[in-house]
Amino acid sequence: MSDKEIIKNRVEWFTSPISPEQFAELSESENSLIILEVALRDYTLTEIARIVESNNAHVTALSVLSLSGGSALMVSLKLDVDDPTAILRSFERFNYNVVYYHMREGEVTDKQRERLDELMYYLEM
Repeated sequence: MSDKEIIKNRVEWFTSPISPEQFAELSESENSLIILEVALRDYTLTEIARIVESNNAHVTALSVLSLSGGSALMVSLKLDVDDPTAILRSFERFNYNVVYYHMREGEVTDKQRERLDELMYYLEM
């Protein structure tokens, strides 16, 4: 494939609207994926990238899908790390709504999540 064809394909991909089905398929090709729901007024790409990079990771791909008539965005981040647990915790700390995440290793089980919630409830007493 020539350089011109590659550029043409990328421009066509970039200018065509992404469907929800295409958005959901993003998790199949990278180490980890995080999908955030962000209000349009709160969306700052530099802040999201800073949170990811402060945890020694890099964003390898980013997709944004408009929701709710444009008042909210669904931001999909493909990352180059196998275990984005620290990044997920950072997003929670900065009040980002993590809608979905996928990771290859180190996945937190439901039981671990339940125990962590119980510990946090105990600490807040």
